[in-house]
Amino acid sequence: MAPHTTNPLPEMDDRLPEPLRVIALALQSTGRAKRQFPDYRLTRLIGARLELDDTDIAQLAIMFGGSLLQSVRATPRPFDHHLRFVIDHYELEALFRDDGHAPYHHAIRPTGYDFHRDQVIPTGMEQWRADYRSMPDDRQMMAASIIWFYRAGKDNVWLRRVPCTWHAADALACMKHASTLEDWVRLFALYPGW
Repeated sequence: MAPHTTNPLPEMDDRLPEPLRVIALALQSTGRAKRQFPDYRLTRLIGARLELDDTDIAQLAIMFGGSLLQSVRATPRPFDHHLRFVIDHYELEALFRDDGHAPYHHAIRPTGYDFHRDQVIPTGMEQWRADYRSMPDDRQMMAASIIWFYRAGKDNVWLRRVPCTWHAADALACMKHASTLEDWVRLFALYPGW
């Protein structure tokens, strides 16, 4: 997939919802975004996703050239399709599996946990965290984002004692540099709730 250039907004539009202002400003200047939003972590950005409506997501697509969602919106279940693509493409299979317990993306669950007994599998969780730590930062950010989507907010099961406290602007800059940002933004934009 060829990387696309982003189209930063010429002027910061204060009418944009805060999560989109954070993204727009981070695309323009990581330093300015961190100064204006000093405590805005990636987990907070993920948590704010369900506050955004279709108009907001259309604005987000414009920031990324307008065609960001065209290829995936044509699929019957765009979030499920893109989530499975991300897990496969970024080699996150050790962290997430399809256990078939529900249809579509609801069947994707993090590994290292016994969902029938509602308890951590100690060796499985140790392996999950080791696999996570061994990944480059951009893949850790992608995996942490999927966990936060799955949990609909903060997590203290999988993401304990692993790197996950990135400032949103730093995370966006890291993913942009690694050419993973557009796939992350598609996940963010398509997320319907878990």
